[in-house]
Amino acid sequence: MTSEERHEARYLRRRAKREQKRKERCDAIGGIETALSYNELYKAGKKCCNGVRWKHSVQRFEAHLFSGTAVRSKQVAEGKYQFDKYVHFMLNERGKTRPIDAPRVQDRQVQKAYTKNVLLPLYRPGMIWNNGASLEGKGFEFSLNRLKEDLHRHYRKYGREGKVILIDFKQFFPSAPHSELYRRHEMYIANEQLRAFGDAVISSISGDIGMPLGVEPSQAEMIALPSPLDNYMKCQLSLKGFGHYMDDYYILVPPDRNAKHILEIFIEKATSLGLHISRSKTRIRPLTQYFKYCKAKFAITETGKVLVHGNRGAMKRDRHKIRSFYKKVMDGELGYEDLWTSTNGMLAYLDNYNDHNRVLKLRRLFYSLFKFSPEKIENFRERSLCR
Repeated sequence: MTSEERHEARYLRRRAKREQKRKERCDAIGGIETALSYNELYKAGKKCCNGVRWKHSVQRFEAHLFSGTAVRSKQVAEGKYQFDKYVHFMLNERGKTRPIDAPRVQDRQVQKAYTKNVLLPLYRPGMIWNNGASLEGKGFEFSLNRLKEDLHRHYRKYGREGKVILIDFKQFFPSAPHSELYRRHEMYIANEQLRAFGDAVISSISGDIGMPLGVEPSQAEMIALPSPLDNYMKCQLSLKGFGHYMDDYYILVPPDRNAKHILEIFIEKATSLGLHISRSKTRIRPLTQYFKYCKAKFAITETGKVLVHGNRGAMKRDRHKIRSFYKKVMDGELGYEDLWTSTNGMLAYLDNYNDHNRVLKLRRLFYSLFKFSPEKIENFRERSLCR
């Protein structure tokens, strides 16, 4: 047997093993009566109410949760469930305006159960470990820590030689092709009823491209969509320092590899999935200089220490917040207990980074206005009792 035949035989064995594991995961999920049963929908409905019980629509939904869940469970099992239109509004968050399409609370109940019991159990095993967005046990801080670990590993092997590629997608959610999502459903979801329900979630979105922000299945679909690209870069190109948080990517390139060539391969593979790279936000920087990833500033010192500084704009916003807090406390609009929560929230953000001087400046500003230290909650409680 020639080497090519051995490679082909090994590939077929691995593919058969992957298909067997995929089948076992589908069998473990069961059918639509199990994954989207009354109990699963009821638990998802209770979670949908957390944090938004002040809304009249949510109050009505929870008041009829028992009977409403029974009706929706029967409709889902019979394949007759119909999704309502999304509620479209604009949200300005951290200086950036985003279009949000929010589903009705009834639809959110069904979609939450579908995401938790079907999409994530099937999609998550195919994702790389350094994909840290919108997953339980991971998140923003997880992604930053993974980059720090990758930088430490790179330094132990190559020092500060090499480069880092910083990549951002253009219109990541609005440009997602529905055809690719349907193809993934056919590949991963073996049960026909569950696959039809998943296709119905996609078809409820108008047009042939684009996934709405603020929808739970949309989040799961989009964090899993680049998985073929991620696995190719990690496994086929053997790039160990590779990860991303949603559509923000980093690639640590060893000194003996061509960074521009790797970037072109990445763009070609991403384009084949229907994803588009923002060339204006893509950077190739040497590791001897600082670089920004997810608005955090990274730098490797000559001794190998990785310094991470938070977003500079957060410092300016925090100063404005502390001054506004002082005015609200003096006017009686804000209590000292709430002041403790708000102040230590912003200080805790900076404590996660190498921003000791920024924290000191904010504490000095707070002391100059309120005449007491923000470090101990007892200082806030004493003044709260005196009011």
